[in-house]
Amino acid sequence: MNTSWHAQIHLPPVARRWIGLAAIFGAVFAMAELPLYFVVPTCDPPACGVETGSLMPDWLILTRTLFNFSALTLFMVFMSGVRFLIARADARYEWFGAVAGIAGVAWTIIDMVAKGIEGSSAIKATELIDPTRTVPTYLLYGSITHLTLVVFGVAFGYAVLRSRALPRWVGWSSFGIAALHLAGVPSMFFGFNSSEFYASNGWGAVAMFNGIAAMWLAGVGVATLRKRTSPAPALV
Repeated sequence: MNTSWHAQIHLPPVARRWIGLAAIFGAVFAMAELPLYFVVPTCDPPACGVETGSLMPDWLILTRTLFNFSALTLFMVFMSGVRFLIARADARYEWFGAVAGIAGVAWTIIDMVAKGIEGSSAIKATELIDPTRTVPTYLLYGSITHLTLVVFGVAFGYAVLRSRALPRWVGWSSFGIAALHLAGVPSMFFGFNSSEFYASNGWGAVAMFNGIAAMWLAGVGVATLRKRTSPAPALV
C-alpha cells in the first residue's frame, strides 16, 4: 500500500526541458556580462583611485546589470526545479533537493538586489561612477552569495549522488563548487579594491568564482536535458 504522496510526483518532459534550458541560457547571459566588468575606460590618478575605481558610463553599467538580471532570472527557474528533479528520482532525498533549491533561489534574489542597487546608483548619480567601488553592496554579492552557494552545492551534490537524478559527475563537481565558494567567504576581510583578486568585491573572489559556477550550471543544464530518469519507486 502506498502511504506517501511523494510517490505521486510527476515531472513531465516539458518541465525538465525548461529546467535544463534555463540553466544553459542563464549561463549564456552570465558569461556575456562578465567581460563588461573588464572593458572599462582608462582613468589615471588623481581622477581615479581605490575609492572611486574606473569611472564608467551609465550605458555600460546598465547593460551588464540587464545581463545579470536575465541570467539570475533564468537561474531562478532552474533552482525552482531542483527539488522536483531529486524527488522524481528518489523521494527519500526530496528534503535535500528542497534545501538546494531554496538556497539557489536565495542566491539569485540576493545577487539581483545587489546589482539592482548598483544600477540604480548609476541612474541617480550626476557624475560617472564605478559602482563596484562606490556602492557598498560587496557583502551581498560577495560573502553572502558565497555562503548560499555553499549550502546549494553541498545539498545538491549529496542529493544527486544519493538519488542518481543526474550523472555522478554533477554530484561530485557540485561539492567542488561548494568548496570554491567556501574559499571566497573570508574575502570580506580584504578590502574593496575590485582590481585585487581576493578583495570582498575582487575580480577573482567574485567575477571568476561566479563565472566558474555559471559555466558549471550550463553543464548541469545539458545533463538535465540528456538524463532520462525512470519512474520513482513507490514507498510502502
